[in-house]
Amino acid sequence: MPELVQQASELLDEFHPYTIVGIFAVFVLIIIGLGRLVNKPPSRLTAFSSETGSVLVSRKALQELIRQACLRDDFVEAARPAVKINGSRINTSVDLRLTSPTNLKKTTERLQMRISELLQKSLNFDQIGNIEIMVTSFGKSDVDDIPIADPASSTLQSKDPTPPSVKE
Repeated sequence: MPELVQQASELLDEFHPYTIVGIFAVFVLIIIGLGRLVNKPPSRLTAFSSETGSVLVSRKALQELIRQACLRDDFVEAARPAVKINGSRINTSVDLRLTSPTNLKKTTERLQMRISELLQKSLNFDQIGNIEIMVTSFGKSDVDDIPIADPASSTLQSKDPTPPSVKE
């Protein structure tokens, strides 16, 4: 046994320290990658089971269903949901583009309730986790209504102090 340790020590002495660090880094990355593959979240969830079999719903189907439910709201221009399945719990996050910032609290609470009811009543999912809503932008409707002064005319007048009658 001491001979094996001595041979390993001699082998390590032959390598440059950067080579040893590189080999160790590659080893750590491989371990992390394998860990992620093993812990990959399921891509589908069992909606219900009966005597004839089970009904599975994919994450993509849930995301599309949630997107459509959000788009039914008058204040929502676009929705991009993400569904994460942790065990039997469904966690949802939705990125939204709203038409305007008015009634933000009421709109987001209404959407959270709609998503929760959709998952509970329609699909029989009881383990519903967080439903996070992130407003990423607002539509152009409010921006179009704001009057904008012409900055070119005001800067020309302030730079040239001579009255128009003197210029002629």
